[in-house]
Amino acid sequence: MSQSIFKMRNSRATAQQLAKMREELAIIGEKERVLRERSATREVYRYLLDAHRVAAWPTADEDVLNIPQIGKGESNQLAV
Repeated sequence: MSQSIFKMRNSRATAQQLAKMREELAIIGEKERVLRERSATREVYRYLLDAHRVAAWPTADEDVLNIPQIGKGESNQLAV
């Protein structure tokens, strides 16, 4: 009789522990899903930003970029 009571208590404790572990795993799974979504969003943003830069590059001219032309005989040194 005492063994059956012990087994019932033990099985209840085990069931509660398993339920808690399942809940924790569900929370971890949800956190991982959110992190994957954020990572995917960042990748899309980077891709679109790079695509915009590539598309904008051919339309840029040297005046916009402020790149002075180097004359013949001039060196690439900064003026002092």
